[in-house]
Amino acid sequence: MTPASSPKNLPAILVCGPNPSWQKTLVFDEFRPCEVNRAKERDCRASGKGVNFARAVRTWGTAEPVVYQFAGGRNGHDLEEWLQQEGIGFVSREIRGETRCCTTVLGRKTACMTELIEPPPSVTPDDAEFLKNSILSALPGADALALCGTLPEGPLDGFYAALAKEAVRQNKPVLMDSVEHFGETLAAGVQYLKINSGELLSMTGASDPEAAALALLNRYPLRCAAITDGPDRAFIAWDNALHRIFIPPLDGVCNPIGAGDVCSGVMLSELLAGADPLKAFTTGIAAACASCLKQYAADFGREEALRIRDAMRIEKAAPRNS
Repeated sequence: MTPASSPKNLPAILVCGPNPSWQKTLVFDEFRPCEVNRAKERDCRASGKGVNFARAVRTWGTAEPVVYQFAGGRNGHDLEEWLQQEGIGFVSREIRGETRCCTTVLGRKTACMTELIEPPPSVTPDDAEFLKNSILSALPGADALALCGTLPEGPLDGFYAALAKEAVRQNKPVLMDSVEHFGETLAAGVQYLKINSGELLSMTGASDPEAAALALLNRYPLRCAAITDGPDRAFIAWDNALHRIFIPPLDGVCNPIGAGDVCSGVMLSELLAGADPLKAFTTGIAAACASCLKQYAADFGREEALRIRDAMRIEKAAPRNS
């Protein structure tokens, strides 16, 4: 366990990333399905939505994250060692199961990415209670809470909702980058939602993602619903208006894994620094684009992100009711 710390006296973000992964990246000159493929490069490091979110926050440099997670087995041990080396604070609950390994397969010739995800481990009621109480006890000293990614197997009904409800009671902003227990968690008071359009349509059953995002503002106490929608555009429902963000073409895209997590981490960092939701989301998207140009998940440069942000175009749609 590495306790929460903010040596630069920066705003502290509690990152609930309960389902981390040990990420293996294999690079091939050309990857051919159904054949024997020999990798040219291999890299292993800590990953998962919570870890990638925290990595993005650290890179951006205006807030300090601490990841709360379940970790077990050799993969969990390696994950924790990597986080220590990277300087990312974390609190782990050691579980009996093995932390999942996710394998990214990159083919250079076709710029093709394939992701192989192992099933998550299981947790016990005691595991769930420990992690929840650890976050609740740290909330008074924190500035924000992020709910990131999927939940492992186990008795975790209401887990995200309980955390969100208490954070809101303490006037702490909550960002959700997950579709786990979607409705009950949003109803608990989440202010900022960041997901992709496919997730949005799946959760709402709608056919129009823009209308669905605006409808969420009417149904839940959200301040904004920020939606990524492929490599070319994104949009945000905020203040009963829709803003479309058009992303310039990117040359040299290498690996999109972790890009959405980067967007969320930078977005919340910017919100804590005083940016409005539109600017915070736009900056997050730019950082996500910059991360796609690197070989490893959630790796990006701040200057590259700002350059991409300057090339974006924003269009405000007329206000409408869903």
